[in-house]
Amino acid sequence: MAVDACLFFIELQNTFGIRSFTLAHYIEEMLHTLYADAYLYTRGRYTAAQLAAADYQTVEHQMDGHPWVIVNKSRLGFNYNEYTQYAPEADQPVQLNWIAVHKSRAKFRSLDHIAEQAFFEQELGIATVNSFKKIITDQGLDVADYTFIPVHPWQWNNKLLVQYATDIANKLLIPLGTSEDIYSPQQSIRTFYNTSQPEKHYVKTAISILSTGNIRGLSLKQMAIAPRVTSWVMDMLQQDAYLQSLGLVLLGEVATVSYIHPYYHSIVDPPYQYKEFLGVLWRESATKYLQPGERIITMASLLYVDEAGHSMIGELIKRSGLTTAEWLLAYLQAYLKPLLQIYYQHSLCVTPHGENIILVLKEEAPVRIIIKDFVDDIVLTEEAKEKLPKDLAEGMIASSNKDNVPLFILLGVFDAFFRYLSNVLHTYDGYTETEFWQQVCEVVLEYQEAHPALANTFEKYNLFVPAFKRFYINSVRLLGNAYEEKTSFAIPRKGGTLQNPLTAIKQPALPL
Repeated sequence: MAVDACLFFIELQNTFGIRSFTLAHYIEEMLHTLYADAYLYTRGRYTAAQLAAADYQTVEHQMDGHPWVIVNKSRLGFNYNEYTQYAPEADQPVQLNWIAVHKSRAKFRSLDHIAEQAFFEQELGIATVNSFKKIITDQGLDVADYTFIPVHPWQWNNKLLVQYATDIANKLLIPLGTSEDIYSPQQSIRTFYNTSQPEKHYVKTAISILSTGNIRGLSLKQMAIAPRVTSWVMDMLQQDAYLQSLGLVLLGEVATVSYIHPYYHSIVDPPYQYKEFLGVLWRESATKYLQPGERIITMASLLYVDEAGHSMIGELIKRSGLTTAEWLLAYLQAYLKPLLQIYYQHSLCVTPHGENIILVLKEEAPVRIIIKDFVDDIVLTEEAKEKLPKDLAEGMIASSNKDNVPLFILLGVFDAFFRYLSNVLHTYDGYTETEFWQQVCEVVLEYQEAHPALANTFEKYNLFVPAFKRFYINSVRLLGNAYEEKTSFAIPRKGGTLQNPLTAIKQPALPL
């Protein structure tokens, strides 16, 4: 019997209680995702052995999308040609368009030690900067009145040329052409890796397509505070001897430019995407943090299974010469312990899913992690809000967790990643889920024993609760008014319960 994913939801529409309006939009997202899956299949997926030996960007472009989300590659807004040019799985080189923007509408923000002129000369090269300046001066304008923004070619053609036509006509926004460097789109669509010079910054651009639940512009509020949040987080990291000993790297979001639209920003609470058409964020490159003998892969690749049923993680373990238990212990030391410290010591929640974590390998075993894209995903507990300057705290997301349950770990790590990783190991590599969670439990207890001063916090945010609420990641699209315009990103609701896999393992060790 043939299986039709779209027909499944249509047949069960009434059972699930999905509105027809919502279902039509959801089917559109699903068809885009299925098309992308077919593209991946037709292009040819790497074997796990090939991928385990591949470089950072090759691995990045072989990813299938997160299994937690059904419509994980919708990219609504791309036509066929745009999809084959800009989707990460298409693995095509991209040159970014650059524009000069008037400082009456735009502002360059950066870490304190970064000077605007020197920054652009480093990013673009002095010759390119001078050529851009000449375009401005040839129009009788003062270079000092402008700063620069790189933009996604899709955004330029589909949004900016029309939506900012008045500003272009009035020379508040001046097209400059492309820069010389070649970029590669990452899994997150709107962020680019510099393949010409990998130690240069990642470039995060606005692109107003619907992808994995939200339209991927750039928030003016987040662009305004990103460098300051980076400074605050970096200070925290540098003062934490434990995180330093684990080799944790947080990729700084070092500079931003955001541009205020003359009309949409004058409207009170418009749909969020209308205020996010134009901006840029520069993030440090992970490459510059590598030590001799180290290489990097996206942590998402640990969930990769090839057509023959061989797993990427199994191949890495084989190449390392370690046992599965030894490799997993190295992984948990590198990945889980820093997250526990960030949460319990500093009261912060980041988004540690596979795409946001870069795994550093040495001799094919994990030695540490690099966290990227953390600034706009940081969620503050009440304790963290008290430590932050008021304007920064107001610009970041406050936790809605009223139950004092460490959902950051239970949902963001256990449910969103370990659930799938343990299944891959169990199904394809013969390492049972019980063995996996036993190791997780041992690492958590080891961390807690090493930090007795945090005992009250461990009790308040108990990682061994029997059950916890789950995120309804998929139903945020299917139920409610997901496709109606909103003033902010759609946030998945919590509900129901999941059993905590650590409870059954720890329970026998508790006193009677």
